[in-house]
Amino acid sequence: MENQRTTTAFEEQRLTIDEAIRISKIIATAPAARMPMIAQVFSMARVDLDGLEELLENENPHSRSALIDTEQFLSELTQGREHTERGYLFTSEEFNLFCLARDLQPLLVKKHLYQKGVLEGVTECGKLRYSVSMRMGSEHQRRIVIAPPST
Repeated sequence: MENQRTTTAFEEQRLTIDEAIRISKIIATAPAARMPMIAQVFSMARVDLDGLEELLENENPHSRSALIDTEQFLSELTQGREHTERGYLFTSEEFNLFCLARDLQPLLVKKHLYQKGVLEGVTECGKLRYSVSMRMGSEHQRRIVIAPPST
C-alpha cells in the first residue's frame, strides 16, 4: 500500500527511503532534455533537489548563449497572449514547452530573463524561484510572470 502522508502547510515533509530511491531512478534514467521539466515537477511538489539546478546550468554551457535575441524571444513568447496588470502569465509547463521547442534549457532561459529584469522572481525559504504564487480564481497557483515591454 502506498505511503499516505498528510501535513499542514507549515510542517516540513521528509522523504522516505523508497521515495528517495524512486526520485533517484527518475533522474538517473531521464534524458538530459527532460531534466528541466523533471526539476520543475519536483519543485512544484516542494521536493528540494539540492544541486540539480546547478548541475543543469553547468551541464550545457553553450545553452547560455543560445538565447541570442532576447527581444525576439520575448516577442514570440508573448505574441497573442493577454497582458494583465502584472504582466504576461505562463504556467511552468507552457513556458518549459515553449523553450524546449526552440532547443533551449528552460531553467537557463528563466535565469537569463530574471537577470535582464524581465522575469519576476521571488525568494522563498532562502531559494530564488522563477515563478510566483498568485490567486487564480479560488486557489493559489504558480505562474511565471514576464514584465510588459517598457514603453
